[in-house]
Amino acid sequence: MKEEKSMEYGRAVGEVRKACRQFAMLYFHFAKVLVERLGEKKAKELIQQAVFELALDRSDQLRETAEKQGLDFTMENFMRITDLPMIGWVKELGRNHCPYAETWVKYFDEYPWFRELAPLYCDVIDTTNAENFTRSLSHRITENVLTGGETCEREYFKSDRAAKGELTYGTKEGKA
Repeated sequence: MKEEKSMEYGRAVGEVRKACRQFAMLYFHFAKVLVERLGEKKAKELIQQAVFELALDRSDQLRETAEKQGLDFTMENFMRITDLPMIGWVKELGRNHCPYAETWVKYFDEYPWFRELAPLYCDVIDTTNAENFTRSLSHRITENVLTGGETCEREYFKSDRAAKGELTYGTKEGKA
């Protein structure tokens, strides 16, 4: 018989945040290599394409999960079945609530170009997730700690373009 182990909540949060820090560092270093090799403009295009394709893959998988569970394709259900380890986002940490942002802002002084590419991740992935999962809504960030806000806020709104399958950051057929 397999022994069941449990972990204290605070330690679990810390472990998830460590994993998120590794992802955030990977995103930064991929961006850095692309900027150094290709320049900021081309790097931004490729990063946007990669994040868009990640969001399509992710939201397609979450649509499959929702369908299997008989759930409607709403943002409420997206958040119910999300594949993000929400335990790592700690509201009590204020501006550092997001483990990605906490990591990324440390690069801003030395790499000023990253001030544009860090929030690009948030916008592309969240917008594409909303549009592709719901097929009726789009998304906009109204406040982001990466751009000087005190918190991260977003709003979802009906989108005729999303309802027609027109995604803000690319197309499903040709990707970005």
